[in-house]
Amino acid sequence: MFFRFGAALSLVVLVALGGTMLEKQNLELKRAICQQQYRLDELRDSLVRLRLDAQRIGTPARLLGPLERGELSMQRSTKTERTDERRTPLLNWSSTTPDIERR
Repeated sequence: MFFRFGAALSLVVLVALGGTMLEKQNLELKRAICQQQYRLDELRDSLVRLRLDAQRIGTPARLLGPLERGELSMQRSTKTERTDERRTPLLNWSSTTPDIERR
């Protein structure tokens, strides 16, 4: 009789410990998922900021100001970038002053 009671009690304890271990593992996995989601959100925000900076830095408006003020002169390059002159004449122009602000 005592043996059955001890076996039943140990079985209940083992099931409880197994459930506790599974819950602990489940919580650790949820924590890892939350951290990865946070990191993904941070990387997306960083990507958006970098894209905005790239667009802001590379806009033609940034180059048009110095060009209109005469600080930046344009000349036709000696080596053409494209072989088809009729279709891409604007691609063959370059700046003579290389000291444009770069970030």
